[in-house]
Amino acid sequence: MLETKYLYLAINIFTISVPLIRAFEHRIRFAKSFKHLLPAVAIVGGFFVIWDVWFTSMGVWGFTPEYLTGIDIINLPLEEWLFFITVPIACVFIYRVLNYFWPTPFFSLNTAFKVNLFLAFFSFAMAVMHTDKWYTGVNFGLIALYLLYIQYIAKPNWLAHFYRSYLIALIPFFIVNGLLTGFGLETQVVWYNDDHNLGTRIATIPFEDAFYGMLLVMGVVDLYERFSKNAYHQ
Repeated sequence: MLETKYLYLAINIFTISVPLIRAFEHRIRFAKSFKHLLPAVAIVGGFFVIWDVWFTSMGVWGFTPEYLTGIDIINLPLEEWLFFITVPIACVFIYRVLNYFWPTPFFSLNTAFKVNLFLAFFSFAMAVMHTDKWYTGVNFGLIALYLLYIQYIAKPNWLAHFYRSYLIALIPFFIVNGLLTGFGLETQVVWYNDDHNLGTRIATIPFEDAFYGMLLVMGVVDLYERFSKNAYHQ
C-alpha cells in the first residue's frame, strides 16, 4: 500500500489535512491567520528551498524516484516544495490550538529562555565539533545563530508557547519523518549520506532533523507573530 509513487504527496496531504479541515472552526479561526501565516511560510520556506537545492546538488541528501510523482521544480521534487508549506502550517495550527485552549504554558517565559540559551550553546558546540560534516555543521551552526538572535535581540514573549507546541509537534513530526526516512518501507523516500551527518538515528530519523525542524518552525512562528502583532504577552 505504501509502495507507491504518490507516497510523498500523500504524506503532505495527510500533514495538512487536519489544519485545513479545522481552518474555519469558529473558536480558533485558523483561516483568518492565513494573511499573516502564508507570507511567513513563503519567506522561511524560500530560505529552506535554497538550502535544499544546495545540499541535494552536493549529495548530502536526495530522493528516491519510486516514491515521487516525477514533477521537479529547480531540481527538487514537487513534494519537497510542499513539505516546506504543509509542515509549518500544521505546526502553527498546533501552536494556535494550544494557545487558545491552554493560554498559560506549563513552564515560565524565564524557563523558556534558559532552555533556549542551553540549546544555543549545545548547537554551537555541535557545529564547532563537526565542521567536517555538512549537514551537522551547517544545521547546528544556523540554529545556534538563530537561537542567540532570539535570546538577545528578539526576546519574544511567545517563546514558552513555542517550546510547548514544538514538544507536542515532535510527535507528528517524527511520524512524518519516520515515513520519509524509510520506517516500514523497502527503502527511504528521502535518503541521507551519512558521511555528512552524525550517523545517529532516532529509529530511522537523523538526529539533526529535530533541530532542522525547530529552525523551520520557529522561523515561521517568529515572522507570523511579527506580521500579526500577536505576541501572547505574559
